[in-house]
Amino acid sequence: MGMDPEFLILRESSGRVVPASRYLPADGVAGCDAGPPGTRGAFPVAELRPAPRPSPRALLAQLMSAARTADRLVADRSLRWRAGGMPVAGWALGGHLHFSGVTLTAPLLRALDSYLALPLLLLEDARAAARRPRYGVLGDFRLQPHGGFEYRTLPSFLVSPVIAKGAVFLAHLIVSRYEDLPLRPLDREEHHAAYYRGDKTPLRAAVPVLEAQLRALPGYGSAARYIDPLFRSIAAEQTWDESRDIRGLWSSKRETP
Repeated sequence: MGMDPEFLILRESSGRVVPASRYLPADGVAGCDAGPPGTRGAFPVAELRPAPRPSPRALLAQLMSAARTADRLVADRSLRWRAGGMPVAGWALGGHLHFSGVTLTAPLLRALDSYLALPLLLLEDARAAARRPRYGVLGDFRLQPHGGFEYRTLPSFLVSPVIAKGAVFLAHLIVSRYEDLPLRPLDREEHHAAYYRGDKTPLRAAVPVLEAQLRALPGYGSAARYIDPLFRSIAAEQTWDESRDIRGLWSSKRETP
């Protein structure tokens, strides 16, 4: 597994996005990438690219190391970091997950949509809905040179280490056992439309059955401490806050997977 979740660097006094290329290289574990079409500045979006690892725990350790590298390179301590779906109007961010050693199939993508993208949508800040339908399309993928693929539907899960850990462990479980996950609530027209509108109410009823199937999988027990917080937050109708500065959440050396 690998990943390249995005975030924005913001000058809070002006509310303006600071180009990531001012501080981060184009390559490396903490780098910069192009922004939405028409944005000024070649590489305004920041991106973390931890080294791929075979286990979620090892990958998350690499993610935290990449975040600390970014924190060191962005020398101006007054700058804020923002993540999520659309933390600044017009700036859509993604949380792309990479997989190799598994065959890309339509059932696999649909399982990721149903058991990962749908639950994460219920945790989104309301402003993240503006990311769709241009971005965050269900089943969105891109083939990668390493022979695997990139799942591109998710928003940037860097909103908190708790969300990131849950998303990575859940994704790994789904990809490992997707043949045992047959439910497709997003096939229903009303749920499909609700997903693209960001209308959470019709989708909440689908979660208990999805959660029950996940809990029944071999391997859930070892991942439960990371995935359970997501479902507890969904049950409590809690959402993340995309106006929050995430820099301190990721720069702490005390944070471990």
